[in-house]
Amino acid sequence: MSESDKAKAQLVIVTGLVVLYFIFKSQYPYFLIAAAVIGVLSIAIPAAGDLIVKGWYKIAEILGAINGRILLSLVFFVILFPVAAIAKLGKKNPLALKREAKDSVFVERNHKYSAKDLEQVW
Repeated sequence: MSESDKAKAQLVIVTGLVVLYFIFKSQYPYFLIAAAVIGVLSIAIPAAGDLIVKGWYKIAEILGAINGRILLSLVFFVILFPVAAIAKLGKKNPLALKREAKDSVFVERNHKYSAKDLEQVW
């Protein structure tokens, strides 16, 4: 990671803490103190700033893994599962996956193609 990327990450951390201070407007300025400490440490001791950035990226990686699983689970159980259950109740064999009592699974389709069939293929 280049020095400018590290400086950008440190600036984002400090700015985020200042924004959190203004959002929550607590009588105790913990976010503001944390922003000042991180800013001064990052400028005064570059090694400490590097550790802060590495910790920040590690936290972001963990949160990304957890949030991805949570969001995908919510999408599955809230949207996909009910749609699949309703489709399963509504139609018996829409994809013709279950074999019927016939000798062959071949379905004959007698269709004469016209110019209109080729206008919007997709």
